[in-house]
Amino acid sequence: MLKKISGAFLWILAFQLIGYYIGKITKQNIPTWYQNLNKSILNPPEFMFPIVWGILYVILAFIGWSLWLKRNETRGKLSLITYEIQMLMNWAWTPIFFSFHLIGVGFYWIMAMTIITLMLIFINWKSNKLISTLLIPYCLWLLFAGYLNWVIWLKN
Repeated sequence: MLKKISGAFLWILAFQLIGYYIGKITKQNIPTWYQNLNKSILNPPEFMFPIVWGILYVILAFIGWSLWLKRNETRGKLSLITYEIQMLMNWAWTPIFFSFHLIGVGFYWIMAMTIITLMLIFINWKSNKLISTLLIPYCLWLLFAGYLNWVIWLKN
C-alpha cells in the first residue's frame, strides 16, 4: 500500500515540477508579448492560470499513475499510449504558443488535444469510470483554453 501511495506522490511531484518549468517558460513571454495581445472578455486574471493548472496537473498525474498501473492490460496499453500522446501535446503547447507565437497552430493543437482527451474518456468509460470522470474537468478546460486561443488568433 505504501508503495502505491509513494508512486502516486512521485507522479504528482513530477507533474508539479513540469508545470513549474512550463510556467517559467510562459512567464518569460507574458510581459513582452502576451499582455499586449487583444484577448477575450472572458480571459481569466493571470493569477488563475497557475492555480487551475496546478489542480489539473494533480488530477492528470493521478490519471497517469492509474493508467501506468494498468499498462499490462489490453485496454491499459491503449489508454496509456493515448494519455502519453495527449500529455506530450499538452507540454508542447506552451512553447508553440508562448515561445514561437504560433497562435493558429496553438488553436489547432488544443483542438487535437481535446479530441485525444475525448478518445481517452471514451476508451476508459466502461472499464474505469473514475479516470473518465476525472478527465472531464480537464477536457472542459481544454475547450475553454481553445476558445481563449481562438479569440486571440481572431483579434490579433
